[in-house]
Amino acid sequence: RIAREIQQRLFPKDAPDLKGYDLAGLTESAEETGGDYYDFIPMSGGDYGLVVGDVTGHGIGPALLMAETRAYLRILAADFDDVSEILTRANRVLNEDTGSERFVTLLFVRFNPSARSLTYASAGHPPALWLGRDGKLKKELKRTGIALGVRADTQYKVSEDLPLDSGDLLALMTDGVEESTAEDGELFGKERMIQTLGSHQVESAAEIVAGLHEAGRSHEAANHQPDDFTTIVLKVD
Repeated sequence: RIAREIQQRLFPKDAPDLKGYDLAGLTESAEETGGDYYDFIPMSGGDYGLVVGDVTGHGIGPALLMAETRAYLRILAADFDDVSEILTRANRVLNEDTGSERFVTLLFVRFNPSARSLTYASAGHPPALWLGRDGKLKKELKRTGIALGVRADTQYKVSEDLPLDSGDLLALMTDGVEESTAEDGELFGKERMIQTLGSHQVESAAEIVAGLHEAGRSHEAANHQPDDFTTIVLKVD
C-alpha cells in the first residue's frame, strides 16, 4: 500500500494545458504497483517530453526501476535537447542496475507546441499510433533502438522532424491493452486499437484514454486486467 501511494505521486497530477491541443495520460496497474511509466517532462523552448515506458514484470522491483528511470530522464531532459542523447545516457546508467533479467522499453517524444511538430526516439517500445482527422492510421512511431538496460554501448537514433496537422491524434501506450486476450485466445491487437481510438476521436483526450482502457478490459477473458495499462493521447485542434 505504501509503495503504491509513493508510486502514484510520481505520475503527473495533470497534463500541461496547451492552447490548440488536448493532452491526457493515464496508468492503471494490474497489481498494487506496476512497471509502467508515463510523464510530461518540461524541456527547453517550451517543448515537452511525452514519455511512456514499461519495465519487465510486476510488483515492487519493477516499480523501483520505473522510479529510477523517471529520475534519470527528468535530470537528463533538463540538460539535453536531443532525445537520442537522453536515451543513450539513460541506458548507460540503467545498464549497471538492471541485471540480465530486467529491461525497460521506452518511447520519448519531444513535442514542440509552437512549431506543431515532434521528434522521437524509441528504445524497443511498441509503436505509437498516429491517426489523421479521418480516424485512419497515418504513421507509426516505430523502434529506433533496443530496450534500455540490455547493452551499455547502445547509441539511439532520433527521428526526423515530423509535422502535426489539424485533427491529428497521437496515442503512446504500453503493450497492456494490445495484448489483452479473449477466452478464445484472440489478442485485442493493433487494428482493434486503431478502430477504438478512431471511434472515440471526437471525444476529449481523457475520454479517449479511458475508452481505450475499458475496451481492453472488456476484451479480456473474465473482464479482468492481467497487465498494466498506460496511454498518453495528444489531440491537435
